[in-house]
Amino acid sequence: MSDVTLLPDDLGEKLARRVDNQLLKNERRGASEKDIFDKKKVMDDVLDKTSIMTLSKLINSGTISYVNGIVGSGKESKMYWAVDPDGNDIALKIYLVTASTFKKRQPYLVDDPRFSRIKKGTRNLVELWAKKEFRNLTQCAKNGISSIKPIRVLKNVLVLEFVGKNGVPAKTLVESEIDENDYKDAISIISQLYKKAELVHADFSEYNIFKTENGLVLFDLGSAIDIRHRNAKEFLQRDIANISRFFAKRGLTVEHPSDIMTRITN
Repeated sequence: MSDVTLLPDDLGEKLARRVDNQLLKNERRGASEKDIFDKKKVMDDVLDKTSIMTLSKLINSGTISYVNGIVGSGKESKMYWAVDPDGNDIALKIYLVTASTFKKRQPYLVDDPRFSRIKKGTRNLVELWAKKEFRNLTQCAKNGISSIKPIRVLKNVLVLEFVGKNGVPAKTLVESEIDENDYKDAISIISQLYKKAELVHADFSEYNIFKTENGLVLFDLGSAIDIRHRNAKEFLQRDIANISRFFAKRGLTVEHPSDIMTRITN
């Protein structure tokens, strides 16, 4: 029986068998099954037939070795802590193919000149969104923007750099103590996105910026649009206003958003 005709439960069992084979290899290196893969955590709730097949392909291709468990959850996606064949921590962002909220995301795609052909259907939209985020992150990496590094995208699964330690993600700005340097760095990231990567984040906030020992790291770039998008400046203005409001509420003195907007766009 081919993979195409297998039911989701059968696919789950098949993936589990493949992972069990990987467990034997890793146990020889001294790792326990508990440390390597919690199949129930990974398969509950999020993995439909296509997602299971996609994870299976990522294991077979050597992109990931095993998955430890979930580290974050949202309406549109779930984030998992995984490990690559070299023992490096990586993140798996699995977009939910049943998420109805993606229909509201079309304005971020329709007027972006990089995506002229958009197929109908939620699954197609979800997979395009994953590719869009990967492309945005790649543009950031090429232009030296301090953002999470992309590794691979396949269907609705993004493989990303893991920002954190021992499976615990780094704290976001909203969870951290902040200072004037953080404010300056945040505004600098917005400016570099626009001028170097030619992108507007369109969802820039204290919730999608990690604060690390080496500075701020931006993530969640699925909404980011090309600066040629007809609403690019409107979204840019909103990004500046949102992050300025956050720092002002934390007691910092901030520049007027309109002055920042003028400086970035001129």
